[in-house]
Amino acid sequence: MSETKSPLIVTRRALVGSLAVASGGLLSGCDALNANQGWRDTLLLAEKGNMALQRAIQGRERMAREYSPRDIGRSVPANGTRAPTDADYLKQAATGFSDWTLAIDGLVERPMRFALGQIRSMPKQTQITRHDCVEGWSAIGKWTGVNLAHLLDKVQVKDSARYLVFHCADTLRAGPYYESIDMEDARHPQTMMAWALN
Repeated sequence: MSETKSPLIVTRRALVGSLAVASGGLLSGCDALNANQGWRDTLLLAEKGNMALQRAIQGRERMAREYSPRDIGRSVPANGTRAPTDADYLKQAATGFSDWTLAIDGLVERPMRFALGQIRSMPKQTQITRHDCVEGWSAIGKWTGVNLAHLLDKVQVKDSARYLVFHCADTLRAGPYYESIDMEDARHPQTMMAWALN
């Protein structure tokens, strides 16, 4: 039985394939290109276009597939390290993170700090979903935590805020690892501040 492919999928695969080939030739000059503001602006424009295309195809509220407990993988790999050697981290680990707090500040009306106990006492959600890492691996895990929108509502995020930046305990190269997401993804029903895995 032959499979009929949607023209949209075939076109997207062709576009992704040609971009991968073209970008492969640019890798040797990445540092020089990255220093060029025009190039960075072009990449930002392409990223925005890709995000708009993805949301147009999938919809803004599309839910990630949820799996059954039998699909849970043995472990979820860690980016960086599972045991940071930073002095503050070691001090927190020694006390079971009893003094650890999550600070939410920046473009908010009410900057706040939340203790781990406070976060765990908030309405929780659990989901078994697949994490697709930008480094190329995927893993299915059972995540438990508080919906991120719940925390954002507590600090009253300003309308001018566009992104959230997460600062991590472990380091990457010269400084702490960080990641960011836009406000639309931050408020997705499945986006959570997880405090438990498997």
